[in-house]
Amino acid sequence: MKMRTILFVLCFIVMNNGSAFSQGETHTVLFAQCHFSIPNVSDMLILEENIKALPSSTIVRLDFNSQRAFILTKGIDTLSTNEFSSWFENYSETISCVQIGIKGIDQIAKYPFENCNN
Repeated sequence: MKMRTILFVLCFIVMNNGSAFSQGETHTVLFAQCHFSIPNVSDMLILEENIKALPSSTIVRLDFNSQRAFILTKGIDTLSTNEFSSWFENYSETISCVQIGIKGIDQIAKYPFENCNN
């Protein structure tokens, strides 16, 4: 009986320490997608690498043929449309149909985007 109690207490301590370490970290994953207008593949590939280098991006997909972007984030709890637009540098004024949401909670609009307001 003592052994079970000791084991239970040890498990409890380990579980509480693990959760204490993770409380300071954010585990929210946001998605952001949009249409863009970039006239050549080389500019788009450079931009894609620049967005991948951002500390808050984890997966970045820019598709030249559909002119569509899809990005997953890490380490942030919120993302404004203005901040997202700024990631597109010189092409920030060309983006439209922006959708930002929480992965696993918000529904991701299917391509092609229809009836978008922004």
